Amino acid sequence: MTTTIDFTTLRRACVVALQNSGQFGADWVRDAVGTVPREAFAPSRVWLSDKGQGQDGLYPLVDRDTDPAAWARAVYRHDQALITQVDDGVGAEAPASAKDRWLSSSLSSLRVVARQLSHLGLEPGHKVLHIGTGTGYDCALLAHRTEARRVTTLEIDPALAARARRNLSDAGLPDVRVIHGDGEHGWPPGAPYDRVLATASAMRVPWAWVRQTAPGGVILTPYRGLALPRLTVADDRGSATGPVVDAMSFMTLRGQRGTGRPDMRETIDATLPEAERRRTDTDLAPLDGELAAEFLFHVLVPDVAVAFGKSTWWFEAKDGASWAAWKQDGRGRQWGGRRLLDEAEAAVAAWSEAGRPALTDLGVTVTRAGDRIWAGTPEGPSWPVPGR
Repeated sequence: MTTTIDFTTLRRACVVALQNSGQFGADWVRDAVGTVPREAFAPSRVWLSDKGQGQDGLYPLVDRDTDPAAWARAVYRHDQALITQVDDGVGAEAPASAKDRWLSSSLSSLRVVARQLSHLGLEPGHKVLHIGTGTGYDCALLAHRTEARRVTTLEIDPALAARARRNLSDAGLPDVRVIHGDGEHGWPPGAPYDRVLATASAMRVPWAWVRQTAPGGVILTPYRGLALPRLTVADDRGSATGPVVDAMSFMTLRGQRGTGRPDMRETIDATLPEAERRRTDTDLAPLDGELAAEFLFHVLVPDVAVAFGKSTWWFEAKDGASWAAWKQDGRGRQWGGRRLLDEAEAAVAAWSEAGRPALTDLGVTVTRAGDRIWAGTPEGPSWPVPGR
């Protein structure tokens, strides 16, 4: 017996939910989400992004062939991201388990999509460069606002690029230009662009994006796993600067994501007796509650992961060579070539000395020399971002 799904009703209900929760900052985004069939861009097998809710504590798998109603509800759940690929597509496309796998592509939640696009300032006729094609859904939304032929999108994964090209063509948008290539390099043949939109998080803003954006144009990209800055390109295209307009997390650009986080348990157990004991003078509690402090920590203390436990926080260098532990009474230990408690204290002190700004009080300036984070205005307190 074939199950008939009323996608139009689901789409309308989703738009109402997004509207009621204040996610639409631009009318065109509401119209696009209410018009473009998201189901045409969702793979038939996806994982829900609430880890621990599935069997054996894994990401729940939803299969259109075995449970079409559940799949349709997942596609139009406004606060739910759908994982569409693991391990960069190596091996099975969608194995039954996502345990111990690298999540490498997703269909972002509609709540995030609506908020991000509302910050773009896209107008009819604008030429857009989109980084991170994925399934092609965001491209379809962009094409709804401007002409499909004015949208160029880059996808580093050849299989994802081919699938997105088919999805867009099947949805009546064959004129969207889907390029298999590294988004960090942009696409010079189509430049200059009025808008550059990334749906992958940048650890640093590629200089190619600035050079390929028209003077006065906008670059909107998730940044360092937490912030969403809206950068306006200078008239001479020698810089781009702008405020953080939202908190937003996406998967990192593949060329910038590093090698992942090692399992430090054996190293910590082995080095615990020789670790330096110390008490911090600076309260590190803002790292687990103040987004701006957490963001600035990840800027000033790069390549370090933090695990916030109930009684102890762990700081672990991603090269596995240093670690630290901290309790909220100020007691701590640190070991290795990097003194991670010292670095954490310096980062929290920098945030406090800048007036304890909120995340949206911060901004980013990009030049050929590198990125810089600032508080209040570009002339205010600022901190260079390591590396380019």
